[in-house]
Amino acid sequence: MGSAAPHSRRIVVNLNVELTDLEPCRKQLRFTLPAEDVDAAFGRVTNEFRKQANLPGFRKGKAPVAKVKAQFSEQINERVRGQLLDDCYQQGLKEHDLQPVTSPEPEELTLNEGEPMTFLVNIETMPQFDLPEYKGLPADKTRVEITEDAVDKAINQLREGRAKLEDCDRAVADNDYVTVSFIGSSEGKPLTEISPTARGLTEQKGMPLNVRADEGQDNFIPGFTAQLIGLKLGNSKTIEITFPEEFPAQPKLQKVTATYEVTVDKVQEKVLPELNDEFAKAWEADSIDKLREGVRADLEANANGEAHNGVKQQVQQSLMKDLSFAVPETPQQQEMRGMVNQIVRIRRAQGENEADIEAAKDQITADANAAAVDNLRWHYVSRRIAEAEEIKVTSEEMMRVAVMQAQQSGADPQAAIKELQENQQQQQLLHGRILNEKVLEHLAEHATITEVDPPEQAED
Repeated sequence: MGSAAPHSRRIVVNLNVELTDLEPCRKQLRFTLPAEDVDAAFGRVTNEFRKQANLPGFRKGKAPVAKVKAQFSEQINERVRGQLLDDCYQQGLKEHDLQPVTSPEPEELTLNEGEPMTFLVNIETMPQFDLPEYKGLPADKTRVEITEDAVDKAINQLREGRAKLEDCDRAVADNDYVTVSFIGSSEGKPLTEISPTARGLTEQKGMPLNVRADEGQDNFIPGFTAQLIGLKLGNSKTIEITFPEEFPAQPKLQKVTATYEVTVDKVQEKVLPELNDEFAKAWEADSIDKLREGVRADLEANANGEAHNGVKQQVQQSLMKDLSFAVPETPQQQEMRGMVNQIVRIRRAQGENEADIEAAKDQITADANAAAVDNLRWHYVSRRIAEAEEIKVTSEEMMRVAVMQAQQSGADPQAAIKELQENQQQQQLLHGRILNEKVLEHLAEHATITEVDPPEQAED
């Protein structure tokens, strides 16, 4: 319901409001305003117009009321309507302690001078529920133990990042890097006849590939590069490969058997830098021992962060598992539609065809609806907790997060701040994310924590 034109004092005095519960989050308010209040409103608004009216033959503000009404009838009626609707609606919400989540339109409105004003509104309201106990929620926290093996693996990853590729004159081996040229076909026909967008899988010249004996680690076509092992520079080979049942990059090639004529153009091996103090200095450490200390500290910080995030996830799930209150329909439908669109975008990006997506429409909608209800329940519960614990988000916090996000993405921090200040929707989204995180931090801080051993790591 739109806001009325500004006025200095309220003009509703003897309002009667009847409340009817239609559903848990849907109410009906029926308003009756006596004729004397209606007439008072018309008189007050007419006088406002009279003070400003410049009618021929009369000084400003001195025209007869009847002439003012005749000249400005439509505008007077519109202003009275807006002011009375707004006043009645706000008073009805206050009287019945209602918090609407939508802006309703008045229905069955009757408004005439000398008669009572009547109308009704159907509104959706925030859910009413008893806030569950949110302190002392149980959570397991993984004990952080950084082994020497974990430090070794992390340092080897640093070495991998600074590795160089060197040409070699030998047969291709596992984890080598090769450059190949190939032509692919199926039953004598180019693969593009099966999938027109598969040009990159049909013919290539000078294509770099990482050779992996384990087809599960092959980033090209599973099992393709393993068949290159043993070849030398300049060798050619006919390779037969069957595309996997799930091949999102080219769904039309799934389970297709293809033949490739492949020639090895280059063979390179990865050479890791020596592990010495010079290597450590490249990472701003004075020695290998200092590098190991820094790596261990980073691993501990990351592990502690993951353990803490695990606690936050557990307390949220624990708090949510017994919630069953109804949520308002309009926000639920809006949330559901957004999630359906997100699911469909993800499935398309994974290469799923439109026919399969359409066939799964009912399941997608059901999954999105359930998630939408959970999201809204968490929204209302977390806001109640924030209110109870006086958890707030300051403008300074929002600015800091905006600057941090800009720096991480390489954007201009000042431009990000300016955009935030000018975009109310962006402010609301950022405010909601920060508040959500602060509530989760509060729940984790007051959780009942049980430390558990980390899971055993599988051997490579």
